[in-house]
Amino acid sequence: MHPRLRVVMFASMTILVLMAVSLSGQILPWSGEQTIAGLSDCGSVFPVTSDPESSFTLTVVPVDAAARPGDTVDYTVTIVPLGEFHEPVTLALQVEAEPVFRGRYDAGVMNPPFPKTYEYRVVVPPQAPAPLTVRGILIAEGGGHRDVVELELSIFP
Repeated sequence: MHPRLRVVMFASMTILVLMAVSLSGQILPWSGEQTIAGLSDCGSVFPVTSDPESSFTLTVVPVDAAARPGDTVDYTVTIVPLGEFHEPVTLALQVEAEPVFRGRYDAGVMNPPFPKTYEYRVVVPPQAPAPLTVRGILIAEGGGHRDVVELELSIFP
């Protein structure tokens, strides 16, 4: 994994958690697109095709995680080519923690060769409100194909 992509993914997840701990309910300054749309409104950047001859699959482990304030959660993201897939894959993360915030973040580009796996760690801030459920959608698009993984992080006392 490219070091810049690792930093972007770590920063995106850190921003996600930092937004969740805003006790005033205000959206803090950040990069990315703030949105009031629900998670189902994650529009496609590329035309989507269903050609299984040349596509990819996106996996994230774990998709459901639980943590206490101050805990860490380690995620593994993998892109596996199907057929002769050799195109860059753009990643975007759309997150929601009602009623605290919503946002969509550019999470960078993964370039071939595939398969490619990267890991990142999310640290839940010690001051995070609990209980809180943070839902996310990681969107991967490239070569006319799109794959989506739904994520959930439950923060409990």
